[in-house]
Amino acid sequence: MAFDLADRGIYGFSTTENLRFADVDANGHINNGAFLELLENVRVAYLRQIVRTGLPRFRLVVGRIEADFKRQMFYPGTAVACCRLVEAHDRKCVVGQGLFDGEGNCTAVQKVIMVSLNEETHRATPFDPVVRAMLDRLAASKDGLDP
Repeated sequence: MAFDLADRGIYGFSTTENLRFADVDANGHINNGAFLELLENVRVAYLRQIVRTGLPRFRLVVGRIEADFKRQMFYPGTAVACCRLVEAHDRKCVVGQGLFDGEGNCTAVQKVIMVSLNEETHRATPFDPVVRAMLDRLAASKDGLDP
């Protein structure tokens, strides 16, 4: 299923973040690194929620990040960072993310490939079937949350 990551309506999980003066760049807007940090915060919170649902233990690491910056954000203000699962595969899953300014405008979208990691060998490993089934449900859901 293809998702428009700039559509706020596809996300059931989000965090509201205060924009910081420390993140203002020489051009007077919030710098791109801060965008990535806001998206990382929501991604970690979303994935922690999934891990804590009683599933067999699994570990994920970032394999790839693809970000598109769509418009500027300015201090002071707030941003809403959103996250959902968009794909599940044998050894990886894809997380889709959107970042929205205080007026609801999409300022960035991001896809992150998360690789299933064997903690002993530090190599990619297939997901446990129970974990994979949950990831498939989340990716197929309307908002990235367990239906």
